Amino acid sequence: MSDTRVRGTDSEPQLTQRRATVARASTAAPASTAADTPLEPGYCIRRRYVLEHLIGSGGMGQVWKVKDLVSEQARDPNPFVALKLLNADFEADPHAFVALQRETRKAQELAHPNIITVYAFDTEGDGSGRAFMSMELLEGETLDCKIDNHPAGLPRSDASPLIVGMAKGLEYAHRKGIVHSDFKPGNVFITKSDVPKVLDFGIARAAKIAGIERTEDSFDAGVLGGLTMAYASSDMIERHEPHPVDDVYALGLVAYELMTGSHPFRGLNAIEARAKGMQPARIRSLRRYEWQAIERALQFDRRKRWQNAGEFLRAFEGKSVAVLALGVLALLLALTAGAFWYQARTAAGPSVPLTALSAADQAAFHEHMSAGDGEWRLVQQGSTEQINEAVQEYAQAYALHPRDPDATAALKKAADYWVARLQQIGDRSERLKQLQALRKTLLEDSDFYKLYQPLTEAISNAGGSE
Repeated sequence: MSDTRVRGTDSEPQLTQRRATVARASTAAPASTAADTPLEPGYCIRRRYVLEHLIGSGGMGQVWKVKDLVSEQARDPNPFVALKLLNADFEADPHAFVALQRETRKAQELAHPNIITVYAFDTEGDGSGRAFMSMELLEGETLDCKIDNHPAGLPRSDASPLIVGMAKGLEYAHRKGIVHSDFKPGNVFITKSDVPKVLDFGIARAAKIAGIERTEDSFDAGVLGGLTMAYASSDMIERHEPHPVDDVYALGLVAYELMTGSHPFRGLNAIEARAKGMQPARIRSLRRYEWQAIERALQFDRRKRWQNAGEFLRAFEGKSVAVLALGVLALLLALTAGAFWYQARTAAGPSVPLTALSAADQAAFHEHMSAGDGEWRLVQQGSTEQINEAVQEYAQAYALHPRDPDATAALKKAADYWVARLQQIGDRSERLKQLQALRKTLLEDSDFYKLYQPLTEAISNAGGSE
């Protein structure tokens, strides 16, 4: 693990409160035999781990790169691991000692490519001294560093795989009944191969989720605080029961910040942002379903959010489109087919040739057409849910070069597909409802649809009016 620094660590009031907890503690943790020995390079722990250099530190502990002498003796080509050791302020705190052990145990349960691998919990000396946790050594940078290095946000092509990886890691934890409770950029590490790893389950909580059974634990990691207000849901701030939706809110924040370089609510916590009636500005570079996934994750009301990271993941990847009602496809077809029929009547072709566009716009046009063709091939193979993605790509190509014959033909074939699907829908009132909703949605994206007379006719035919 290199080139790291910590952002979003505990505030001074939080540390003061936690230190007060230590002072009030009446039960001592295992007696320390090394508390007065400073941690520095070259220091050896349990005659096995030799400290190399400090990687980072937070409110409760330090993380060091260490050489494992046992692995070195076995001629391991990479004998290095990471150790997380409690800070001096927490060595005598029974809560901190237990919390580190629980963090180790929870992380050991979560064997997943997008979650850091944790090996063991131990103490320096024979059952006494500093408590520490050993884990895999990561090379790369923390996500907060990556965000700082891209103040305008990462390109969609770079950010999307990171968002998907983070969601997969949290999804796995949620399936195990574990809520991270402190998800933020500082608790995600991006390896040199661009794999995101979720870190620090130090205050992770067991959630009461139907169908998931977990052994009761009398220890509540929340006693140590550690809440990062800017990434905490209002329910976490108000100390409600932990639930995966709390992680979903934080995931939405992190995804937004990764894409834009900025916190959607200017760093305000959820309660403050809610009181001000703040809404996140739309990220225009995202596909509609990607934006809708993030937007719903950022709802202040937990009932309106995705209920776990898995739901968010499927929505962000566009896979939840498959469960949409067939009427949604039908209303899309009515709008698009009629729109291009109307367009064909008012213009015979593009006003300028494609070669007159800038090199960047020409490249983007071809990229969208190619992506649309890829989605269309999936439709032809039976993946009907990909029709929306195909049309979105073709529509973006069309927007770059209006009335382009290739883009027009591509949208027409999609419209013809929708027409065939429309004939299978017999509920006129439901069709009307969906047509009206879609018209409003599409007007948000394009002035082109303001000229879409066939949509008005479709609404009229369904028994309604504008």
